[in-house]
Amino acid sequence: MKLFGNRRRAAHTKKSALSRGTRTALIAAVIVLAVAGSAFAAWKLLVKPVERPALSEPEPEPPAEEEAPEPSAVPVTPQELEPEQQPEEDVPTEQPKALRDGVYNILICGTDGDGYRTDTIIVAHLDANTHTVALLSIPRDTPVATGGGGLMKINSVYAGGGTDGMERLASRLHSLLGFPVDGYVLVDLEAFKKTVDLVGGVDFDVPQDMDYEDASQDLYIHLKKGPQHLDGEKAMELVRFRKGYATQDIQRTQVQQQFLKALAKQCLSVSSLTKIGEFADIFAEYVTTSLTTGNMVWFGKELLACDFDTMQCCTAEGEGAMINGAAYYPLYAGRLLETVNACFNPYDAPIASGTLNVVTPEQAYAYQKQPDPEPEEPDEPDEPQDAPEEPGDPDEPQEPGASEPTEDPFPDGTVWEEPDTDQKGT
Repeated sequence: MKLFGNRRRAAHTKKSALSRGTRTALIAAVIVLAVAGSAFAAWKLLVKPVERPALSEPEPEPPAEEEAPEPSAVPVTPQELEPEQQPEEDVPTEQPKALRDGVYNILICGTDGDGYRTDTIIVAHLDANTHTVALLSIPRDTPVATGGGGLMKINSVYAGGGTDGMERLASRLHSLLGFPVDGYVLVDLEAFKKTVDLVGGVDFDVPQDMDYEDASQDLYIHLKKGPQHLDGEKAMELVRFRKGYATQDIQRTQVQQQFLKALAKQCLSVSSLTKIGEFADIFAEYVTTSLTTGNMVWFGKELLACDFDTMQCCTAEGEGAMINGAAYYPLYAGRLLETVNACFNPYDAPIASGTLNVVTPEQAYAYQKQPDPEPEEPDEPDEPQDAPEEPGDPDEPQEPGASEPTEDPFPDGTVWEEPDTDQKGT
């Protein structure tokens, strides 16, 4: 009997243990689901694209009879532009009414050695609907008008101003391109080098031998032409090299675009995605941005689905010009408008040319100052006039030609003859 009693107690004990295990599992499952649900809600709340304001109403156009004011500077007639360089005529278009969903433009800038100027200015375009990417480089010498009636280079707008400087530059680009950027990222040289090193370097085909030194900037560039693996220091040399190119800054922007394409592919590789924490540390210490962590995660998620081999790389086209002793690169308004509408327009209708505030080559020359006129030499003092001679004896012989009149006294053609002093009177 005792044996049976022991069995009943054992069975009862086993049943109680199962119940406790079930309850524990259920509680754990509820906790996991709650945490997962909270994490998913937080993900949806935080990981999202940037918020954009509603499209403002366009300002009313001035009456047709009003003319734009003339430039304050004295214009100098520039050389005639080639037909293909002339701005294209504006095609009547519908005024944009709204920004398209899923289409974003982010301003990416890199500072020079002293951190004062943004020598790299790139607008990165993402269409999350088609998962396409495009880059537009703005040359550093692009002229923009100042409030004082002069010109300045667009790379000086930032002027080492941190967040305020980037806001100024973003506003200038809105005026130049006809659309606002949705955010900005400012990367200094240290952040660039550390990012390249973090992903293990980048394979890149260097287009030519690069040799340049500038001790004042602590800049020493020595690269050989050909495919090679670049670490952070060598990558910095690549993207800063300019003097040895035939077109200097224009070719440098093209090399920068190609390297950024290779770097983006490396950053979005599986091996690099395990280093999110280290990327975050670099951004926190060296990068100035208007994007939240959730914004950057959202953009990273969308970029994973993009094919960077099909990424379009564009550079705003123009021509070099010396204005008041400074080198500028005024842009062709027609070509810029075509590029913007083809690859970067975030609106639901084409952008009209009147929306772009571009200093074209002919407008840039209008700011050229005329050389100061040379001072006039003082007039020489008049020579003192001789005292009038007393009238002589009319019968006294005169030297030949002494009494010839300065003007012909005989309009009828009579010939002047000297009086004959030998002739005797009758």
